[in-house]
Amino acid sequence: MKEERIPLICLAHLDWDHVWQRPQQLMTRLTRHFDVVYIDPPHMLDGLMQPELRALRVDQGVRVYKPCFPHVPAEYWQYWKSLLPTVLAAAGAAPVLWVYSPLSDRLVEQLADQSLLAVYDCMDDLASFRGASAEMRIREERLLGLVDLVFTGGKSIYEARQARHAHVYCFPSGVDVEHYGQAYAEQTAIADAIATIPHPQLGYFGVLDERIDWPLIAAIAARRPEWHWTLVGPTAKVTPEELPRAANIHYLGKQAYTDLPTFLKSFDIATMPFALNAATRFISPTKTPEYLAGGKWGSAARSPMSSPPTAASSILSRVSTPGSRRSRSGFKNP
Repeated sequence: MKEERIPLICLAHLDWDHVWQRPQQLMTRLTRHFDVVYIDPPHMLDGLMQPELRALRVDQGVRVYKPCFPHVPAEYWQYWKSLLPTVLAAAGAAPVLWVYSPLSDRLVEQLADQSLLAVYDCMDDLASFRGASAEMRIREERLLGLVDLVFTGGKSIYEARQARHAHVYCFPSGVDVEHYGQAYAEQTAIADAIATIPHPQLGYFGVLDERIDWPLIAAIAARRPEWHWTLVGPTAKVTPEELPRAANIHYLGKQAYTDLPTFLKSFDIATMPFALNAATRFISPTKTPEYLAGGKWGSAARSPMSSPPTAASSILSRVSTPGSRRSRSGFKNP
């Protein structure tokens, strides 16, 4: 008997083509049982007269759309309302709504009578991030009153929300062990962009934003000029003046998710140089299991992060080898 597939609309806070993270990982896997439509955050375009829903592509079974609005911020909500029938037509009747931002509250309310279920996947405390709207806390409380189910990306976010909804579940991010395990394979070639950088390397991949402890990176680079920072990822919400510059600090830019193991393989120490600030208060980075899956030890600044011990311990044996110990031999005590 053929399985009945349910439509699912993901109202995302990140573009599909942004750094590959939890939304893309989950949506590609949910295509096994759902017909998934992924809606990028709206883009405001000069010269556009009417709002449009543009079909971008089908990626691993996920249909990706981008709402495009005229550059008139005061009409933002009206533009959204006018596109909702088109979104529903693209997805199908009685969809599951899956949202990531507290600012989706009005959309969830508007679609309440036409959706099967509403899910809030709280992967980050977005209200704590730089540039967050002052109303985000209020609107998250409203969203919690509208959705049927809440998932959280880590334990600390769960603890902050468990008393605010009847159905909150801690759902930490996992890791694609086979993908990152390529960094551990002898046949994997190191990426050209990092291959010529001297060792030892202090590596990091991910978004380079206000969560990173930039003064720490600058201080280590100055104290140990023979150590090389290799930072892989796009910058966001930081000014050029905030980024430390030195001969041993290398910004390698955004790289394809498929290529990350070829950069990870070059790291001598895989780092999580997060600052202690509002943006990292609830952080639960996937870096820990990703680094371990690639056969690398991770080094982190003191932070309130939490990672499931079972996930880490299940792959820890991969790095407890003479080869992994040799990769750290270039570092001496300061």
